[in-house]
Amino acid sequence: MLVLAAAVVVWWVVRDSSVDHRLTRPGDLAAVTDAIAGAVPDAQAAAEVGGVEVGVVEDGDVAWSRGFGVDGTTVLQAGSISKTVAAAAILALVDEGVLDLDTPVAAYLRAWRLPDDFTDPDAVTLRRLLSHTAGIDTPGYLGRPADRPLPSTAEALAGVRQSEEVGSYAYSGGGFTIAQEVVEEVTGEPFADVVRRTVLAPLGMTASGYTCTQGGPEAGAGYRYAEAAAAGLCTTAEDLARFAIWLGSDDPRAVAMRRPADGTGGHYGLGAEIDGDTVGHLGVNRGFHAELRVDPGAGVGVVVLTNGDRGGEVVDAVLRAWHEAD
Repeated sequence: MLVLAAAVVVWWVVRDSSVDHRLTRPGDLAAVTDAIAGAVPDAQAAAEVGGVEVGVVEDGDVAWSRGFGVDGTTVLQAGSISKTVAAAAILALVDEGVLDLDTPVAAYLRAWRLPDDFTDPDAVTLRRLLSHTAGIDTPGYLGRPADRPLPSTAEALAGVRQSEEVGSYAYSGGGFTIAQEVVEEVTGEPFADVVRRTVLAPLGMTASGYTCTQGGPEAGAGYRYAEAAAAGLCTTAEDLARFAIWLGSDDPRAVAMRRPADGTGGHYGLGAEIDGDTVGHLGVNRGFHAELRVDPGAGVGVVVLTNGDRGGEVVDAVLRAWHEAD
């Protein structure tokens, strides 16, 4: 299992503390998009990022999208935004009666079992896995080079442990990989197919998918991930903007995802980061940096996809432009 050590995870999530990642509704959206269009090229060049895509949503519509160095339909890896889309798919299965958020996942697992050394296996429920409160370690994944074969989901779980405090927030890509195994065992389908059926197709996210990081036909540059739910999504700015619209909607599943989960200090729901009135997720894979932000009350959102390790600098430039032009 190629996991990301805790020290590297700190590098993953460090942000410029001077940049506000919460959104406000601008008085003049055209001024904001003009400011973003003006700010991205310089930030992109300074960060040595080859491609950037930005999408802006307002009142249920994709109001603006643009590519810089790539066209707006280029598929890029979205990193841990995969978790937000995965959570939406799992909640769809809950609505179908296929899964239950509060049943211990051991009840669903047959091909792969929770390790015997888990200290509190009954605490490992989908609700806790999706909110990072099940005590699972394995913060993130490094991915595998494209010329190496991918393990199965069960094989990718080798070495996962319940070493964190149950009921308290501890970010865990491993927890989402357990959730992925549950979905695959219960449905008998590859995780990518389940997400396409339950989330991507209904939202019109036709360019998006999870097989892109698993050697599928739309596979592009970058490392590969057997851990699809944690890190495997590829998408475009326009597609991700459509998901942002849904995440900010009054759909009961979206509302449930935005609700702060117990043990997270109010900062995480089900697959969604919470920062005041703004929800979304940061996404970082090796060679890619992305961000999804939406304020449901204000009716606005922004998504940024980049194909560079320093793409966070471009995200910061986009958010500065948003606030300074407002």
